[in-house]
Amino acid sequence: MKNIPEFSVSEITTLTKNILEENFERIRVRGEVSKIKESKGHLYFSLKDENFLLNAICWSSSVPFLQIFPEEGMEVVAEGKITTYAKSSISSYQIKVDQIELQGEGAILKLIEQRKKKLQAEGYFNEEHKKPIPFIPDKIGIITSPTGAVIMDIINRVKHRYPTHLLIYPISVQGNKSAGEIIEGINFFNKNIEVNTIIIARGGGGAEDLLSFNDEGVVKAAFASKIPIISAIGHETDFTLLDFVADYRASTPTAAAEKAVPEKSNLIEKIQGLKKQLISNFSLLLQEKDKSIYQLVKFLDIKNLKNFIKDKKDKIKLIDKSLLNVLKSKFKYLDLNLNSVFSRLSSLDTNKILKRGFSIVRDLNSNIVYKKNNINKNDDVVIELSDGKIKAKIT
Repeated sequence: MKNIPEFSVSEITTLTKNILEENFERIRVRGEVSKIKESKGHLYFSLKDENFLLNAICWSSSVPFLQIFPEEGMEVVAEGKITTYAKSSISSYQIKVDQIELQGEGAILKLIEQRKKKLQAEGYFNEEHKKPIPFIPDKIGIITSPTGAVIMDIINRVKHRYPTHLLIYPISVQGNKSAGEIIEGINFFNKNIEVNTIIIARGGGGAEDLLSFNDEGVVKAAFASKIPIISAIGHETDFTLLDFVADYRASTPTAAAEKAVPEKSNLIEKIQGLKKQLISNFSLLLQEKDKSIYQLVKFLDIKNLKNFIKDKKDKIKLIDKSLLNVLKSKFKYLDLNLNSVFSRLSSLDTNKILKRGFSIVRDLNSNIVYKKNNINKNDDVVIELSDGKIKAKIT
């Protein structure tokens, strides 16, 4: 037993540290990102597989140079150096990461598909949110690389079709800074400079090259934009999540320019056609008005006017005569009816009834006695005759 080496805790910890750091000076570790957090610009996360978990750190000085920014569940290959550290007097080891790559195109496509399903379920791609692209814009904002064929294609196409004011917001079209710069560009045009349309464009590339245009933050910034957005990412067969949220997806940057502005020669042709049509319609209108004026002048001829007045006078006389006959007939009818009413009223006169031999019996209260039951024996009554009244007693 005495021949077995003996070490203190510190010594074995130092020895382990030296062995690890000397034998794994530079390595690449494949795994799934887990438990990611950010503090003071540093990234802390874990790499795991089906069996084990490895702690990882990326110092703030290395973060800006990462090809991609790690996300929860992302399958990556992390490149760096194995280091040891002590926490609460307990020794541990980790990988100090200075570069991260996605684990092949399949992992990238899987990540993009997961994001697509999530954003689609949240309604970011719904058609009712799409805004129309202005027909003739005053200013167009372009978010792309300031160098290369893409920006020149857009400038030349706009210049050829319908020259207008172009404002370029320069970005890096790939890398871990790209997504943030795209978001800043969208917000810049929405908050600082009034443009009618925004074009976001880049040339073709692989799935990893186009990763910033599949960023969830970019999708949400495009969705929140009050200015219509045309996406023109890659070639016709390339699709990104930005294409789904954009108000219009162009197959190429050149096609984006063609959508953003009309064809000037076509506009001139249409204007000339409308001008001819307007002149033709105005000529027809003048001809019709000329005929109307001729008819009016002809009508206002003194002879025609006299005949017109005479004709109208004759018609008025006939109407007047007809109206007078109608009124006479109506008054005659009313007069007969009134006489009949007066005759009926006259026959109901009380004095005439009394003169025909009738009399009216009243009690002392001047109430008419209609029936014998209305009066009693020995009651005094007044009998009204045609020539006066007499008092009587009921016996």
